[in-house]
Amino acid sequence: MTDAGTLEAAQELMRSARRVVVFSGAGLSKASGIPTYRDADGLWMNRGAVRFSHADDLARNAAGFSRFWSQRLAQVEAAAPNPAHLALARLQRLRPATRLITQNVDGLLGLAGCHDVLELHGSLRRWRCDGCGNRRGPWPLKRCLRCAGRARPDVVMFGEMLDEGVLVAAQDAVLQCDLLLVVGSTAVVYPAADLPLEAMKKGATIITLNAEPIRHVDVFADAVLRGKAELLLPQLLDGIR
Repeated sequence: MTDAGTLEAAQELMRSARRVVVFSGAGLSKASGIPTYRDADGLWMNRGAVRFSHADDLARNAAGFSRFWSQRLAQVEAAAPNPAHLALARLQRLRPATRLITQNVDGLLGLAGCHDVLELHGSLRRWRCDGCGNRRGPWPLKRCLRCAGRARPDVVMFGEMLDEGVLVAAQDAVLQCDLLLVVGSTAVVYPAADLPLEAMKKGATIITLNAEPIRHVDVFADAVLRGKAELLLPQLLDGIR
Protein backbone atom coordinates (compact mmCIF):
# COMPACT_ATOMS: atom_id res chain seq x y z
CA MET A 1 0.00 0.00 0.00
CA THR A 2 1.02 3.61 -0.57
CA ASP A 3 2.71 5.44 2.32
CA ALA A 4 2.09 9.07 3.24
CA GLY A 5 5.41 10.23 1.81
CA THR A 6 4.74 8.78 -1.63
CA LEU A 7 1.25 10.26 -1.65
CA GLU A 8 2.59 13.69 -0.70
CA ALA A 9 5.21 13.51 -3.45
CA ALA A 10 2.53 12.64 -6.00
CA GLN A 11 0.35 15.51 -4.74
CA GLU A 12 3.23 17.93 -5.28
CA LEU A 13 3.62 16.68 -8.85
CA MET A 14 -0.10 17.23 -9.42
CA ARG A 15 0.08 20.75 -7.98
CA SER A 16 2.87 21.65 -10.38
CA ALA A 17 1.08 20.33 -13.48
CA ARG A 18 -1.02 22.50 -15.76
CA ARG A 19 -1.90 20.13 -18.60
CA VAL A 20 -3.00 16.84 -17.05
CA VAL A 21 -4.15 13.74 -18.93
CA VAL A 22 -5.76 10.83 -17.08
CA PHE A 23 -5.59 7.41 -18.74
CA SER A 24 -8.01 5.04 -17.01
CA GLY A 25 -8.96 1.37 -17.20
CA ALA A 26 -11.24 -1.18 -15.59
CA GLY A 27 -9.87 -0.66 -12.08
CA LEU A 28 -11.50 2.77 -12.04
CA SER A 29 -14.98 1.23 -12.17
CA LYS A 30 -14.50 -1.89 -10.06
CA ALA A 31 -16.01 -0.27 -6.95
CA SER A 32 -19.12 0.51 -9.01
CA GLY A 33 -19.70 -3.21 -9.50
CA ILE A 34 -18.29 -3.39 -13.02
CA PRO A 35 -15.97 -6.43 -13.22
CA THR A 36 -12.43 -6.02 -14.48
CA TYR A 37 -11.04 -8.37 -17.11
CA ARG A 38 -8.11 -10.15 -15.51
CA ASP A 39 -9.05 -10.53 -11.84
CA ALA A 40 -9.97 -13.94 -10.45
CA ASP A 41 -13.65 -13.02 -10.92
CA GLY A 42 -13.03 -10.93 -14.03
CA LEU A 43 -14.73 -10.99 -17.41
CA TRP A 44 -12.18 -13.32 -18.98
CA MET A 45 -13.29 -15.95 -16.46
CA ASN A 46 -16.78 -15.59 -17.94
CA ARG A 47 -17.27 -18.08 -20.75
CA GLY A 48 -19.72 -15.75 -22.50
CA ALA A 49 -17.24 -12.89 -22.58
CA VAL A 50 -14.75 -15.08 -24.39
CA ARG A 51 -17.34 -16.42 -26.83
CA PHE A 52 -18.97 -13.10 -27.72
CA SER A 53 -16.16 -10.52 -27.78
CA HIS A 54 -15.09 -10.90 -31.41
CA ALA A 55 -16.54 -8.93 -34.31
CA ASP A 56 -17.52 -12.17 -36.05
CA ASP A 57 -19.54 -13.53 -33.14
CA LEU A 58 -22.72 -11.64 -34.04
CA ALA A 59 -22.99 -13.49 -37.34
CA ARG A 60 -21.96 -16.80 -35.74
CA ASN A 61 -24.56 -16.75 -32.95
CA ALA A 62 -26.79 -13.67 -33.06
CA ALA A 63 -29.11 -14.80 -30.24
CA GLY A 64 -26.27 -15.65 -27.85
CA PHE A 65 -24.41 -12.47 -28.78
CA SER A 66 -27.42 -10.22 -28.10
CA ARG A 67 -28.24 -12.04 -24.86
CA PHE A 68 -24.70 -11.68 -23.49
CA TRP A 69 -24.34 -8.00 -24.37
CA SER A 70 -27.83 -7.15 -23.12
CA GLN A 71 -26.86 -8.67 -19.76
CA ARG A 72 -23.69 -6.57 -19.69
CA LEU A 73 -25.68 -3.46 -20.57
CA ALA A 74 -28.12 -4.14 -17.72
CA GLN A 75 -25.15 -4.44 -15.35
CA VAL A 76 -23.72 -1.13 -16.56
CA GLU A 77 -27.06 0.68 -16.36
CA ALA A 78 -27.46 -0.48 -12.75
CA ALA A 79 -24.05 0.96 -11.79
CA ALA A 80 -23.38 4.41 -10.35
CA PRO A 81 -20.17 6.48 -10.36
CA ASN A 82 -17.90 5.80 -7.40
CA PRO A 83 -15.60 8.28 -5.59
CA ALA A 84 -12.86 7.76 -8.21
CA HIS A 85 -15.13 8.96 -11.04
CA LEU A 86 -16.32 11.89 -8.94
CA ALA A 87 -12.72 12.81 -8.13
CA LEU A 88 -11.89 13.07 -11.83
CA ALA A 89 -14.90 15.33 -12.38
CA ARG A 90 -13.53 17.51 -9.56
CA LEU A 91 -10.09 17.49 -11.20
CA GLN A 92 -11.59 18.85 -14.42
CA ARG A 93 -13.18 21.67 -12.44
CA LEU A 94 -9.87 22.48 -10.74
CA ARG A 95 -7.79 22.07 -13.90
CA PRO A 96 -10.07 22.82 -16.88
CA ALA A 97 -7.39 21.75 -19.37
CA THR A 98 -7.48 18.18 -18.03
CA ARG A 99 -8.23 15.53 -20.68
CA LEU A 100 -9.68 12.13 -19.81
CA ILE A 101 -8.87 9.05 -21.88
CA THR A 102 -10.52 5.77 -20.89
CA GLN A 103 -10.54 2.17 -22.00
CA ASN A 104 -13.84 1.65 -20.16
CA VAL A 105 -17.14 1.29 -22.01
CA ASP A 106 -19.46 1.89 -19.02
CA GLY A 107 -20.02 5.65 -19.44
CA LEU A 108 -19.63 6.29 -15.71
CA LEU A 109 -17.22 9.19 -16.18
CA GLY A 110 -19.90 11.08 -18.06
CA LEU A 111 -22.49 10.30 -15.39
CA ALA A 112 -20.06 11.63 -12.77
CA GLY A 113 -19.99 15.00 -14.53
CA CYS A 114 -16.81 14.61 -16.57
CA HIS A 115 -16.75 16.19 -20.04
CA ASP A 116 -15.07 15.50 -23.38
CA VAL A 117 -14.15 11.95 -22.37
CA LEU A 118 -12.18 10.10 -25.06
CA GLU A 119 -13.67 6.58 -24.99
CA LEU A 120 -11.05 4.52 -26.81
CA HIS A 121 -13.15 1.36 -26.88
CA GLY A 122 -16.55 2.98 -27.41
CA SER A 123 -19.55 2.87 -25.11
CA LEU A 124 -21.88 0.04 -24.16
CA ARG A 125 -24.58 2.67 -23.56
CA ARG A 126 -24.71 3.26 -27.33
CA TRP A 127 -25.78 0.63 -29.84
CA ARG A 128 -25.45 0.73 -33.60
CA CYS A 129 -26.53 -1.25 -36.63
CA ASP A 130 -23.94 -3.78 -37.78
CA GLY A 131 -25.09 -3.21 -41.35
CA CYS A 132 -25.59 0.49 -42.07
CA GLY A 133 -23.98 1.98 -38.95
CA ASN A 134 -27.18 3.70 -37.77
CA ARG A 135 -26.83 4.82 -34.13
CA ARG A 136 -30.26 6.36 -33.62
CA GLY A 137 -32.34 3.35 -32.64
CA PRO A 138 -34.77 2.25 -31.32
CA TRP A 139 -33.88 -1.41 -31.72
CA PRO A 140 -37.05 -3.56 -31.80
CA LEU A 141 -36.02 -7.22 -31.55
CA LYS A 142 -32.40 -5.99 -31.79
CA ARG A 143 -33.00 -4.92 -35.39
CA CYS A 144 -32.35 -1.64 -37.23
CA LEU A 145 -35.50 0.15 -38.40
CA ARG A 146 -33.55 1.66 -41.29
CA CYS A 147 -32.15 -1.48 -42.93
CA ALA A 148 -33.29 -4.41 -40.72
CA GLY A 149 -29.66 -5.14 -39.86
CA ARG A 150 -28.74 -6.52 -36.44
CA ALA A 151 -28.03 -4.15 -33.56
CA ARG A 152 -24.83 -4.44 -31.58
CA PRO A 153 -23.05 -2.45 -28.87
CA ASP A 154 -21.03 0.49 -30.16
CA VAL A 155 -17.85 -0.91 -28.64
CA VAL A 156 -14.57 -2.00 -30.20
CA MET A 157 -14.34 -5.79 -30.25
CA PHE A 158 -11.53 -8.15 -31.13
CA GLY A 159 -10.92 -8.05 -34.85
CA GLU A 160 -11.83 -4.33 -35.09
CA MET A 161 -9.79 -1.14 -35.17
CA LEU A 162 -10.17 1.73 -32.73
CA ASP A 163 -12.00 4.79 -34.00
CA GLU A 164 -9.22 6.71 -35.75
CA GLY A 165 -10.49 10.13 -34.70
CA VAL A 166 -10.66 9.17 -31.02
CA LEU A 167 -7.21 7.55 -31.11
CA VAL A 168 -5.61 10.56 -32.81
CA ALA A 169 -7.21 12.90 -30.25
CA ALA A 170 -5.86 10.73 -27.41
CA GLN A 171 -2.37 10.66 -28.91
CA ASP A 172 -2.44 14.43 -29.37
CA ALA A 173 -3.54 14.90 -25.75
CA VAL A 174 -0.68 12.85 -24.29
CA LEU A 175 1.87 14.60 -26.51
CA GLN A 176 0.76 17.97 -25.15
CA CYS A 177 0.41 17.08 -21.47
CA ASP A 178 2.97 17.77 -18.78
CA LEU A 179 1.59 15.06 -16.48
CA LEU A 180 -0.01 11.70 -17.29
CA LEU A 181 -1.90 9.89 -14.55
CA VAL A 182 -2.52 6.19 -15.24
CA VAL A 183 -5.42 4.92 -13.11
CA GLY A 184 -6.77 1.38 -12.86
CA SER A 185 -5.22 0.13 -16.09
CA THR A 186 -2.70 -2.64 -16.69
CA ALA A 187 -1.73 -0.83 -19.92
CA VAL A 188 -1.28 -4.04 -21.88
CA VAL A 189 -3.96 -3.64 -24.58
CA TYR A 190 -2.57 -2.00 -27.71
CA PRO A 191 -2.59 0.53 -29.25
CA ALA A 192 -3.85 2.23 -26.07
CA ALA A 193 -0.90 0.83 -24.12
CA ASP A 194 1.47 2.98 -26.19
CA LEU A 195 0.05 6.19 -24.72
CA PRO A 196 2.06 6.21 -21.44
CA LEU A 197 5.26 5.52 -23.39
CA GLU A 198 4.52 8.37 -25.80
CA ALA A 199 3.98 10.75 -22.89
CA MET A 200 7.22 9.65 -21.23
CA LYS A 201 9.20 10.17 -24.45
CA LYS A 202 7.91 13.74 -24.65
CA GLY A 203 9.13 14.40 -21.10
CA ALA A 204 5.80 14.31 -19.25
CA THR A 205 5.68 13.42 -15.57
CA ILE A 206 4.12 9.97 -15.04
CA ILE A 207 2.08 8.89 -12.02
CA THR A 208 0.61 5.39 -11.81
CA LEU A 209 -2.24 4.46 -9.47
CA ASN A 210 -3.27 0.83 -9.55
CA ALA A 211 -4.08 -2.04 -7.21
CA GLU A 212 -1.43 -4.21 -8.87
CA PRO A 213 2.00 -3.40 -10.30
CA ILE A 214 2.20 -2.10 -13.88
CA ARG A 215 5.82 -3.09 -14.20
CA HIS A 216 6.52 -1.80 -17.71
CA VAL A 217 5.09 1.62 -16.76
CA ASP A 218 5.98 1.77 -13.05
CA VAL A 219 9.66 1.42 -13.97
CA PHE A 220 9.78 4.91 -15.52
CA ALA A 221 7.02 6.54 -13.41
CA ASP A 222 7.86 9.53 -11.23
CA ALA A 223 5.42 8.31 -8.54
CA VAL A 224 3.83 4.89 -8.04
CA LEU A 225 0.67 4.72 -5.92
CA ARG A 226 -0.54 1.26 -4.97
CA GLY A 227 -4.13 0.81 -3.86
CA LYS A 228 -7.78 1.11 -4.84
CA ALA A 229 -8.70 3.99 -7.13
CA GLU A 230 -11.84 4.88 -5.17
CA LEU A 231 -9.73 5.39 -2.03
CA LEU A 232 -6.47 6.82 -3.33
CA LEU A 233 -7.63 9.08 -6.14
CA PRO A 234 -9.72 11.40 -3.92
CA GLN A 235 -6.77 11.62 -1.51
CA LEU A 236 -4.39 12.47 -4.34
CA LEU A 237 -6.61 15.26 -5.62
CA ASP A 238 -7.18 16.67 -2.14
CA GLY A 239 -3.60 17.87 -2.38
CA ILE A 240 -4.29 20.32 -5.22
CA ARG A 241 -7.28 22.20 -3.81
